[in-house]
Amino acid sequence: MTSTPSQASPHQAREDLLAQALKEVAVYAARQAIRGRSFKRNSLLKPLDIILAELGRYPKELEFARDSSKGLIFDHLQRIRGWVSEAAIYEYVDLFFEKVLQQALGNHVGKLLQRERSLRSAYLVYVRQELARVLLEKKQAASPEEALAQLETEEAEEAGEPAEAGPALD
Repeated sequence: MTSTPSQASPHQAREDLLAQALKEVAVYAARQAIRGRSFKRNSLLKPLDIILAELGRYPKELEFARDSSKGLIFDHLQRIRGWVSEAAIYEYVDLFFEKVLQQALGNHVGKLLQRERSLRSAYLVYVRQELARVLLEKKQAASPEEALAQLETEEAEEAGEPAEAGPALD
């Protein structure tokens, strides 16, 4: 018996669930400005990195890792940005633990940590896409392409690099 392309295997369904869960967390982060001061890669990833680090330190103590993540993210963003919504940070961490870790990965911290690099990359894509949508909604960009270019330009300016007009031709 062969499966048709429209039938998803259980493994593929779990991967799709992981992508959807991570996207939901990233969209929430973008909408609630759960990031550092800038649109730089590290600034956007810092809240996720804190959660992943806490899970790496305490893989068998999920409630402790969850609560410590909330406090560490709040302290970091409070120090960096001056004002952040504590409730939004708590919701962000809860979303990650419930959607990504529990529902998509069945609370298997090992699976999560094995995929850390890929999770960070996908999260960054999702956050940037949502930030571009936010710029469009606020009429700060005329098209999705312009919004993404605006984010890249700001990131390059913050890094002290000139923004490129197109791909490098080395």
